[in-house]
Amino acid sequence: MSGINYPVQTKQIPLFEKQNPTISINVLSFEPDTKSFTIEYLSPERDRQHHINLLLLEDTTKHHYVRVTNMSRLVAHRSKHDGVTHVCNSCLHPFSDSSALENHIPFCVQHPPQQVQYPDPENCKLKFANEKKQHPVSFFLVADFESFLTPTDNDDTRHSKIINAHNVSGFCCHRITQLDQYRTPPTVYSGEDVMSKFYEHVTNESREISKIMATNLPIQPLTPQQQSHYTNATVCDNCKRPFDHSNWKVRHHDHLTGQFLFPCCNNCNLQLKSTRTHRGSDQFFLPIIFHNLKNYDSHFIIKNFEKKYVEKHGRTTK
Repeated sequence: MSGINYPVQTKQIPLFEKQNPTISINVLSFEPDTKSFTIEYLSPERDRQHHINLLLLEDTTKHHYVRVTNMSRLVAHRSKHDGVTHVCNSCLHPFSDSSALENHIPFCVQHPPQQVQYPDPENCKLKFANEKKQHPVSFFLVADFESFLTPTDNDDTRHSKIINAHNVSGFCCHRITQLDQYRTPPTVYSGEDVMSKFYEHVTNESREISKIMATNLPIQPLTPQQQSHYTNATVCDNCKRPFDHSNWKVRHHDHLTGQFLFPCCNNCNLQLKSTRTHRGSDQFFLPIIFHNLKNYDSHFIIKNFEKKYVEKHGRTTK
């Protein structure tokens, strides 16, 4: 017991084990919140002559160790088995058969102590909270690449031999919007330097659409039907939660047209505004939908991407 202070702290148990090579000790503690036991200290020593399990009882001023003489009784609440169980000292899982425990131990000792903790029954339901994604975006692009196969003389020593290379021959990109005044015909290009032309076109589209998205028209006068809908509304049309003094009712409208959309709570009204690329930016998020992007078109996009298409955002630069 040289160098060990009294009362003995859990962190000093490894020193005790080092001075007593025939003894290994595990320390358990009780969790009042979960009404279960957890591993406070798990001995790394295996197959020693004597193994001792201790239960640590403590309050704000003192602590005390109690020897656990029957692990099966201690964790009986973890099993529906009617009888003695064989408990793993590493994870406290009870087994009804000793052979099952022997098969379990080699895998269990490879990992640190774990505890299964179930969520609060009153707060364990997943709820959809991103109501903004339910509304259509004002603008998005639809694009597709076309390519042709070029024979190659690549003599690769690997098992697979490259016969043809896929080269982009052209692209088509179409702006989609519900606003008639901002619709444009599809852009089709076929020729030299296709990917540079594509990046140039998408960048120009993004800038032009961002200028349109920056429009902030005031709300137009409500029609009698719209006014009646707003006056009689008691819940938000977006999140379906009732209005209150902390989250009041507002008139949600389209800032590009000025048209009234629906009665909305103040929180949703702030969340439903158009998304910018980053805080303080004058550029807005523009979705681009590709045909077969994951399996084909993305290879061209990544392969031909250049640093000049990346904007650096910082305190002094953007």
